[in-house]
Amino acid sequence: MGQSRLFGITAGFLLLVGILAACGCAKTSSAPDDIQFSIESDPVAAHVGANTFTVTLTDKDGVRLTGAHIAMEGDMTHPGMSPAFGEAKEVAPGKYQCTLDLTMRGDWTILFHITLANGRSVERQLQIQSLRAN
Repeated sequence: MGQSRLFGITAGFLLLVGILAACGCAKTSSAPDDIQFSIESDPVAAHVGANTFTVTLTDKDGVRLTGAHIAMEGDMTHPGMSPAFGEAKEVAPGKYQCTLDLTMRGDWTILFHITLANGRSVERQLQIQSLRAN
């Protein structure tokens, strides 16, 4: 009886440690986002072909964030299609521009992989539904 009690205590302890570790690693979604991200597209209604995206980054006080690096990736929502890639260039303080060639009609997700000047990484995305030909 002593050995099975020791086994039960050990198993309970390990379960408790596992639960605490999982809770400690959980990502909270309620943290406020202090980076403001706005985007414009040229043409305004994106279409098959070259589309220029202009991103403006500001902090919570509206101060433009300069010196960021933005890598863009356009992916179709169904598997097997080649993604489009581009690097945005800072064209004005806190304003970044990149042209992506979206090659097919359909639904696209544009991912913005942003690295701020302080090294912090931020991810944003844009959904484009039913991209059409010109």
